[in-house]
Amino acid sequence: MDELFLERLDTFCISSIRTFAEREGKSFEGAYVQIRLGCLDGQTETRQLVAEWHGRHLFSPQQPSAASDRATRVKSTLSDTSRILESLSATAGVESFVLAVDPTEDGTNDPGFLGGSVVGREYWRGMRGGGEPGARAFKSHCVKAFQASSPSTSTTNARTIKSTLYDAVRTALRTASGVRNAEMKWTNPALLNIYGVALVGWPPSIPAQNPSSLKADQNKQLLEALENGTMYFTRILAMPQQSSDPSRAPTPPVAPPSEDESSFAWAIQYEPEPLSTSGEDEGDRPAKRARPG
Repeated sequence: MDELFLERLDTFCISSIRTFAEREGKSFEGAYVQIRLGCLDGQTETRQLVAEWHGRHLFSPQQPSAASDRATRVKSTLSDTSRILESLSATAGVESFVLAVDPTEDGTNDPGFLGGSVVGREYWRGMRGGGEPGARAFKSHCVKAFQASSPSTSTTNARTIKSTLYDAVRTALRTASGVRNAEMKWTNPALLNIYGVALVGWPPSIPAQNPSSLKADQNKQLLEALENGTMYFTRILAMPQQSSDPSRAPTPPVAPPSEDESSFAWAIQYEPEPLSTSGEDEGDRPAKRARPG
């Protein structure tokens, strides 16, 4: 729209509203409202009423008929929302944008719906990670959330149960062991003793296998057992690990000898030596022989 058209439109609107106000005996500028006995009386600014009427037209868009299909209703609602945001920018200077995607709609290349003010839309398009790639990423995120909350097929349901089982077991194991990077030993639960815990309550009818190798009903049974507390992790006493290398095997501790065991002087008796008559020196004498007592 050119500036001359907008100027003529503004002049026409003001002139028409003023003429209507004078004909109805109402004030065009500077009005007041008197409340008497619960009734509206007095003069009301006509231009303000026109603005309110136009605001209701903008901010209360007409709803599509009930016969419209889902896609038509969604598009109509989003278009109305975008027009409201555009009007908000023009009248109040508020900039905004709205991005909407439909997780139930097939096609990963669907850019979704982008609406709002011009500044807001351009900000999203130029934003790093925004634009159509950002819309596709947002849709992928919503699809995963939608599938987790409302699985529509048995395949999706089985995939969700398996993923939930992985997370639940890992969380329970790390909580019980206190090891923040502990991982479940699906095919050999006995190895969990390295974390100081043991798994109790694994259903005997289910083989010790990774959930990816189990059936959906088996994973569901494991998940239910973990949630209702019949299967859980319990702490155990940590046993010292024996090394397979003899040279690195730990040396068993040796108790310090007691006072009686450290001295055997009481068990040794010496034979008395006869008095020397040959006058030999003490250093030339033969060593004393000890005999057991």
